[in-house]
Amino acid sequence: MNAPFWILLGVILGAWIGWNVAHVAVAAECERLGGFFVGKQVFKCVEVKNADGI
Repeated sequence: MNAPFWILLGVILGAWIGWNVAHVAVAAECERLGGFFVGKQVFKCVEVKNADGI
């Protein structure tokens, strides 16, 4: 295969891994602290028990 293919594959794989890691980190912070922080902003998490229709 050629180099552009491997570069594109690496970028896509890196983005997918980063997206998953970010979601796991936010979920862990929400579960542990009830919120998460981005810079000076604080976000509060609310668990939805019944996720029908989502």
